[in-house]
Amino acid sequence: MSTSYAAFRALPFLAQIELVWDEGHHLATRYEGPHTLVLYHMAGDFFVEMFYNHIDNVLQEQLRTFVSSALLAPYAASINLDDLTRP
Repeated sequence: MSTSYAAFRALPFLAQIELVWDEGHHLATRYEGPHTLVLYHMAGDFFVEMFYNHIDNVLQEQLRTFVSSALLAPYAASINLDDLTRP
């Protein structure tokens, strides 16, 4: 199932989390201060970053959703976007 960017953003936070875990394609993980940021690609052709506080070991109630490849720059060394275009 493919959820559009707009439909995803309209969902409540917990429903977004479930959808990312069920349907997201994990691309990369990076660390920024006390946060672990996990990047997923969604079938609706957008990206989601989930934020974990790795010091307290909790998922933050914060997601960043985007379609712009410019926001992928922090992950450039660890992802291959060609994998997303292959069947």
